[in-house]
Amino acid sequence: MSKLSPAISALKAAHWQHCLAPHLLDGEVIVAFVSAHRLKPTVEGVAVTNARVLGFHTAAPSRRDVITMAVAADEIADVELVSAHMVPTLTIRTTGTPLCFGEFHREEMDFLTYFLDTLRHDGVDEAVRPELDRWRSDTQQSAGARARRREQRRVPVYGEPMTSAQWVAIERSIGSDEYPWMILNCGRHGQLAAFADRIVIRKTGRTTDLPVGEHLEVIPFTDIVDVTYRCGALSGVLEVATKACPAIYGEGFWPSAVSDHTEALPNVLRVPKAYYQGAQESIDKLRQYVHTGQGAGSRAASAR
Repeated sequence: MSKLSPAISALKAAHWQHCLAPHLLDGEVIVAFVSAHRLKPTVEGVAVTNARVLGFHTAAPSRRDVITMAVAADEIADVELVSAHMVPTLTIRTTGTPLCFGEFHREEMDFLTYFLDTLRHDGVDEAVRPELDRWRSDTQQSAGARARRREQRRVPVYGEPMTSAQWVAIERSIGSDEYPWMILNCGRHGQLAAFADRIVIRKTGRTTDLPVGEHLEVIPFTDIVDVTYRCGALSGVLEVATKACPAIYGEGFWPSAVSDHTEALPNVLRVPKAYYQGAQESIDKLRQYVHTGQGAGSRAASAR
């Protein structure tokens, strides 16, 4: 049975135990409960188990968000129980960012110290370790996915919203520390992503001139001669002319019907007129970067 700090009633502990039970790892047992108070992320209590320290919020809108903070016993480097303002506050230091679980009652100091010291001394219960390793791997993957979604939301997207498959394809062509500063998404016709020093055009092979599947064309700014758009009433083509693939259309070209052969060209993208108009300011900037030889500036991790 879990031990309770002087500030926690048996009724409250029973409620906490019931809410936390579905979120415990296989073999994980709650050893002690301590009160805690933090607003963002919300923490209403701390549970010390035989493997982790958990901060939780039982009234979370989603059940999967009940555990708001967690640190494994073998990741604890140091524990601080008093803040800079001398308020009883639990902060656990790991090899990464310190985790502040919030304030607790002064009369819980000795109780909390004992159970944290015991957890650090005993380490992770071997019965929990296999499941803990899986939890740690899942947590890292989830954190990476959240970071990618944050970066994706920062990228201006013109035309159609990006799908997960389209993002995955674009991300294959990038470094781990950069994202495009603009994307023009023309749906089934393809996507254009502009980076600091290159353009990536993605298409899916639907014609005999492109291999079946996906095709990514990476065009460095140094190879680009011009970026032109020719259109009719509703649609047109955006052509990235390069030294190896000069412009194939003259000033008078009006694509009343873009052929399959035209769409298959890796440096030509069919773009509805409304999509182009929405992205025109960014495309004009792209032309400027190409003509001046100056990149747009990488959205590198160091700049974020």
